[in-house]
Amino acid sequence: MANLYDGKMAAIFDAMYQTFIDYDQEYVFYNELIQENNCKSILEIGSGTGNLAKRFKENDQEYIGLDYSQSMIAIAQERNKKSLFIHGDMRDFELTTPVDAIIITGRSTSYLISNEDINNTFDSLYKNLNTQGVIIFDFIDANRFIPFIKQNQAILHEATYEGINYIRESHWKTTSLENFMLEWSAQYYTIVNDQKEIITEDLSTVRVFTLNEIELFLYLNNFEIIRTIDRKTYAYDTYVIMAKKKML
Repeated sequence: MANLYDGKMAAIFDAMYQTFIDYDQEYVFYNELIQENNCKSILEIGSGTGNLAKRFKENDQEYIGLDYSQSMIAIAQERNKKSLFIHGDMRDFELTTPVDAIIITGRSTSYLISNEDINNTFDSLYKNLNTQGVIIFDFIDANRFIPFIKQNQAILHEATYEGINYIRESHWKTTSLENFMLEWSAQYYTIVNDQKEIITEDLSTVRVFTLNEIELFLYLNNFEIIRTIDRKTYAYDTYVIMAKKKML
């Protein structure tokens, strides 16, 4: 898994996504699904800089955040001093106490490149859920995204936060359509005196999925799909899956 959003990248990510994502709306979306299943304890994988954590804590919910980036966790912990954040890998983690719901947010599934990564992740989710526990996660839809990037060589996203204007210029290259893997390069700029000034750049290998693939992985790892939601986000066409742990 890529070493994402460490150091300076964590702060840039945090600033830009304040504009990209309405975190109040995001909280309502996930919390309605969680409450629909009467879940009390929640683990968020890909908790990032703690924007959703803040909302869960404000509503006195039993919340834990897990992220692969220590720099992101540092920002999250400063923002949510009374919340618990764990540095960990979704493919192999163990909680002290199982939880009722595990959510994987921000299309973090994109960084599960191999089939082994996916199976190990679902196995870890299964082991850390209570009986009748649920998982909720999103993924980029390959059937819509791959044609889109073939038609759009460069994709621009603009954001303004605390008076600073940012631009992210993304380029996508297909590396292995066998697993729908893509090379994602991104350049991050600020706008100063109407001129772009580069801050940093990032390169990641990511994977997009078909709905049928995800359905099969869940079946093989003893999860039963409860709901499938077709959801458009700020940049990607995604599906959100809610699935229940099946008893062996």
